[in-house]
Amino acid sequence: MHNINENTDRIVQTDAGGNYELDNVLAGKYSVRAKHDGFADSIVGGITLAARQDLRYDFKMTIASQASTVEVTSSANQINTENGVIGDSKDTSDIGQLPLNFRASTTSPLSSLETSPNVQTDSQGNIAIGGATSNMVGFSVDGISTTNVFNSAAGTNPYPSPEGIAELKVTAFNNNAEFSQVGDVTFTTKGGTNQYHGTLFEYLQNDALDARVFNFSEKAPKQFNTFGGSIGGPVVIPHLYNGHDKTFFFFDYEGNRRHTSQAEQYTVPSLQDRMGNLSDLASTFPIFNAPTQANPTPVNPNCPLNQPCLVNPATGSLTTGQPFANYQITTAISPFAMALLNKYYPAPNATLAGGANYQALVPIPSTTDGFDARIDQVINSKQQGTPASTGKT
Repeated sequence: MHNINENTDRIVQTDAGGNYELDNVLAGKYSVRAKHDGFADSIVGGITLAARQDLRYDFKMTIASQASTVEVTSSANQINTENGVIGDSKDTSDIGQLPLNFRASTTSPLSSLETSPNVQTDSQGNIAIGGATSNMVGFSVDGISTTNVFNSAAGTNPYPSPEGIAELKVTAFNNNAEFSQVGDVTFTTKGGTNQYHGTLFEYLQNDALDARVFNFSEKAPKQFNTFGGSIGGPVVIPHLYNGHDKTFFFFDYEGNRRHTSQAEQYTVPSLQDRMGNLSDLASTFPIFNAPTQANPTPVNPNCPLNQPCLVNPATGSLTTGQPFANYQITTAISPFAMALLNKYYPAPNATLAGGANYQALVPIPSTTDGFDARIDQVINSKQQGTPASTGKT
């Protein structure tokens, strides 16, 4: 089996019955050659292997009258006849070119699952596949589970940047028992090839075309930049190491600088409240002098009859103290309390429905950085190592 992108080969031998099997093959483009003494070589080219896909190719060997090769292109025959699994897959070009504006709200590639006909998302963002519940779906990256073990849902951050995804596959029905779930979502990361390739990107959102916030005289400030790039190819150190056909690397970086705001409305102390005149809050004070037939003794007979009462604590307790006349505090107000009040509670700037008197556009900044790195090392025709790392801050 020849890896077209890496120009590497993997060799296996058939059993006595001519059966052969290639396991743990990375997704990619391949060709397969069958050889046997006395027979013409037979080649099947144009094979595209998807993530977690089973493909079967049978070779018909003919006796070679002279040195000859029979080559078949299989690109037109990619139908899965090995099992009854029903799924949907998208490669990196689909994810990058489809009108998916998930970068507008999140940088997680999980949002691209919405393009699969078998995926359903509820109001809380939980992902279900094929009518199963959200906790009956498995998630993995390069075969490593990324399922949140606490709620059996998709993990939040262990996913590569969209720039680093080679393929996304959703298995909805007749999933293999080895994956232990009804549905399965598999991400396959990109690896380096024998040719150097790179990308650069910048996504920008701002408030240029936004409308004003309801009940506000201005727009909500917004500046959202998502930027980064990727590079991959053979590992080459001039005069020391040539990694063509055996050592490959891939690296991507994604940065997010999000400066948005949220409209908020509050009730804060008015200017007369800060001067000790609490008459606008009188309706919120308790009534201490409201005798009834069942309870003829008032709580505080010094308070006005059947009216809210603000008791001066310097004259006694709630049951014996004298009320402030007209709800005006006449005792000295602590300068420390006044300083704290003025520092942490802004002055009113609006008259709004429901008693609110202050509105503001509260900044919500967010800064994240992430990277994905991967090395592919071909050890021999039967062994290959792929260490990888993903980080987000």
